[in-house]
Amino acid sequence: MTAASPVVSAEPGFGRLEPLAASFDDAVRAATGVEERDFRLAGAVVRLRSPNAAMLGRLCRAFAHLALAEPAPQPALVVNLWDAASGAAPPPLPHTTGEEPPGAFFYCSNDELRAAFRLGTSGDPRLLAIYPDAPTPALSVLEHGSRQGWYWVADAGRIPYWEQSTPLLYLLDWWLRERDMQLLHAAAVGTPAGGALLVGKGGSGKSTVALSVLGATADGAGSELLYASDDYVGVSAAGAPEVHSLYSSGKLMQDHVGRLPFLGKALANADRLAFEKAVVYVHEHWPAKVTAGFPLRAIVLPRVTPGLGTARVHRASAAEAFRALVPSTVFQMHTRGQDSLVRARRLLEQVPSYRLELGSDLESIPHAVADLLATLEGR
Repeated sequence: MTAASPVVSAEPGFGRLEPLAASFDDAVRAATGVEERDFRLAGAVVRLRSPNAAMLGRLCRAFAHLALAEPAPQPALVVNLWDAASGAAPPPLPHTTGEEPPGAFFYCSNDELRAAFRLGTSGDPRLLAIYPDAPTPALSVLEHGSRQGWYWVADAGRIPYWEQSTPLLYLLDWWLRERDMQLLHAAAVGTPAGGALLVGKGGSGKSTVALSVLGATADGAGSELLYASDDYVGVSAAGAPEVHSLYSSGKLMQDHVGRLPFLGKALANADRLAFEKAVVYVHEHWPAKVTAGFPLRAIVLPRVTPGLGTARVHRASAAEAFRALVPSTVFQMHTRGQDSLVRARRLLEQVPSYRLELGSDLESIPHAVADLLATLEGR
């Protein structure tokens, strides 16, 4: 996606809650019903509801490890999901000139709400022929006060794979910030006693470290480690920092799958690796290895080190960790402001940072992380 652009002009009603809610209600009436599912995310209940059962299923898959067995009496946040392809008229959208490329991004904030609109391609075969991989247009809206959210797409059948594996990203980012938490572009592994946040730019080894814990044998070193995140995670920094799992999905570059052969049986998109990253829904194959979260004990900076065999750990400075964490998080979340930098710096002042050098012995990675966490727990 391109950098965030302010909305300079919009269709009548864009940036207001009433016409947005009316569009969703029209979709519910057209479908003669709505389906709801409840999840506990970052300590609070979030309800997802939609008149489109297939859309709800696609967007709930990554949250399934956090699903509640029974509906909650009072969810903290209700998110309404619908699309135009099912027959309802779309909500008011930002005005575009027609010259913006697919993926262009617009952001709006006013007294009622925050909204993010991603331009995509419609179902027009001519546009799809030019931009076959472009996502469907999508609108994310959160009411100030975090009571309700809305997520609309032009065609739920064309929600891209990366959005299905990490759904509702902007909504959750805004919602967490209103609760004095933050969403970070990071992986996380640990035990109930405490865990590590894995930070760094793409290709640094975050996914390799996080997913490697799934291959640790039951009686092997590092087998006690649990998986919380591969890509995005919630962190609360008020008081003792806590990691909160949001998604059980993991994504890996196609050419890295062979390094973790135990993932082969679990790939959700094995037939599409020519043009998609490999995706694994961890809870579906390793339910006992997934956790909702843990206390944060360490910030870990993975780094692939050519010529090295066994993984090894060294102390790193807070400045190194800041350089590894902040750019990837801020650049990927277009609506971030100065407050994100302040929160990140505060977190790094509370938690020690370490470099994790990765070599050819991938089985040694969980062992190295587990040893580090055991040392920190013993302090």
